[in-house]
Parts: sequence; C-alpha cells; structure tokens
Amino acid sequence: MKKLERAFGNKLAIAIFIAPALILFTLVIPLPILHSFYMSLFKWDMLSTMTYVGFENYKELFSDGIFLSSIWHTIEITVLSLIFQVTLGLFLALCIVNIIKGRKYFQNAFFIPNILSSAVIGILWFFVYNYDFGLINSILKSIGLDSLQQEWLSQKYVILALSITTCWQWVGYHMILYIAAISGISQDIIEAAIVDGAQGLKMVTKIIIPQIRPVLRVSIVLIITGSLKYFDMAWIMTEGGPDFASETIATYIYRTAFNKLQYGLGSAASTFLFVVSILVTVLINRFAAKREEVY
Repeated sequence: MKKLERAFGNKLAIAIFIAPALILFTLVIPLPILHSFYMSLFKWDMLSTMTYVGFENYKELFSDGIFLSSIWHTIEITVLSLIFQVTLGLFLALCIVNIIKGRKYFQNAFFIPNILSSAVIGILWFFVYNYDFGLINSILKSIGLDSLQQEWLSQKYVILALSITTCWQWVGYHMILYIAAISGISQDIIEAAIVDGAQGLKMVTKIIIPQIRPVLRVSIVLIITGSLKYFDMAWIMTEGGPDFASETIATYIYRTAFNKLQYGLGSAASTFLFVVSILVTVLINRFAAKREEVY
C-alpha cells in the first residue's frame, strides 16, 4: 500500500505510466481529424498535385443540393431512430424486467440482431422490402390487402424503411441498458411510490424514467452520434438512392471522396460532420446535466 502511495505521489512515475496511452491517443484520435481538416483546404483527386483553395471546398459543399438534402435525410433518420429505439427499447425493458421465467430468453432474442453484421442485416431486410417477393408484400397479398403493397425502398418510404431496419438491429442493445438501469432502482423507492399511489404510467413517468435518466442520456447520445454517421445500412441497401433519396452525410462523404475522387470536398464534409457531432454531444450532455440537477 505504501509503495502504491509513493508511486502515485511521484510525478515522473505517473508520466511514465500515462505516456504510452497519451501517445497512442494522440496518434489515433486527433491527428486524423486535423489531417482531414488540412486536406479540406485543397483540391485533390488523389492522382495529381494538390492545389490550395482555402475554404472554397466549404462554399462548394453548402451550394451542393445533394449535400444539403443529405443533411436533412440524416436529421430524419436521427429523429426516427430516437423515437423508435428509445420508446420501443424502454417498452420492452419494462415488459421484460418483471418476467421471472424466460427473461433471459427474451433478452437474448432481442439482442441477437445486435451481434449480426450490418451487411447481413442489410441484405436480409433488402429482401424483406422487395416488391416482387419480399416478406411484407407477400403477407399483405396473402391476407387480401394487395392494394397496400408498396415499393418500400422507393423515394417515399426509403428513410422510414432504413430507420425500421436500424431499430431492429439496435433496439435490443438499448433495451439491455434500460433493464440494467431499472433493475438498479432501490426497491424502497418503488415500494414508497406504490404506497403513495403511483402505478402504471404514473410509476413509469414519475419514478422509473427520472431514476434511469443518466442511462437514458447515454442511450440518446449513442443513438444520435450513431445516426449522424449513418452509413453501412444506407450504402448496402440503397447506395444512397433512389435518386439520392437516402443519401446521408456519411454516404455523401464516401461517394465524393472515393467514387468521384474529390478528396478535398469529402474532407470538408467530414470536418463538418465531426464539428456537428461534437456540438450535439456537448449540448445533450449539458441539457441533461441541468435537468438532473433540477431533479
């Protein structure tokens, strides 16, 4: 114990212990971000000589209608993901947390999609949404609702379809977080609330949600940051189509930098996405911290 106290009181020892992690963090996290910002100041197709253009890439970025629509699509996916994943995840957690027999089965059943590859899920749901032989249209046809059959990955429905697929993949993960948080609520608090007449929806809104607010905050931050960089499912299922109807900021970055070889413009979009992600995360944490202080 005394040896540990001497070690923690020795600044040189602390520096030696921290240095490897600090060097690794500096190389892995900030340098690529700074490099991306640096590259956003140049015109470069990865083949010819780089040309310095200052902030011209940013001007071009915000005059590009496809990029502006990709921002809107990303916002739509973020909002729908929040609605679907938080409400459904919380609902499932409240249902499962009180189950005694079969609780592990339901937890595992809802969590399994989370361990599947996004490529597998994307292909699976691509066939579910297919107009000719997809599961949804087949069910509608079998029960005589042929008029409701749709091209589910058309411009009109593609954002909703992608959001439902993402919810299917991630809702089990957030459900597990909520179950752990609800299980950690003191039984004395629950019993006191019952004595005061809190039951059903009142118990959920007045007792359970305030008690698990820190976990909800983490969950919401994860959903928002995940949605802002939404790429894999949109690219696998639609490649941003049809006619850029599901183009997100991340697919725009990939298409611009690696398909069109406009590396500077793609880096400018990457820098924009990084700044937005940081700002949103800080704002959510500040807002949630104030609400927790008030509570």
